[in-house]
Amino acid sequence: MTSNDEEIQRNAWQATLEALTVQHEGDLATIEVADLDLGDQTEVERIPFSYIEYDPHDDAVSIGVGGLDGRYPVMLRHAIEHPQNILIHTSKAGTVTIDIPSSNGTTTLVTLSALPELSS
Repeated sequence: MTSNDEEIQRNAWQATLEALTVQHEGDLATIEVADLDLGDQTEVERIPFSYIEYDPHDDAVSIGVGGLDGRYPVMLRHAIEHPQNILIHTSKAGTVTIDIPSSNGTTTLVTLSALPELSS
């Protein structure tokens, strides 16, 4: 399966992440954090995606999952302080992975997958 990779320029982070939120709200999100000291950790797996945003004032990316319906009534938030860059990987299958390395050496991967089609 081939994919397209794109590094987003810092001046486009806000607009790009807002567009991703609109396109993928409600998709299933998995958030993984790779840390040299702690190893790879899965924070959430296949929880409905709410938003991703960049705040230039705080220099932080925030991701929200859940809080959209009764099945996941609580919004969980993950913050990445001082991101170094943002890379977006898209596959032909429609999966989007957002790769966000931070200044503290951790890398956060956010994978967005469309909900499976219901058969009629």
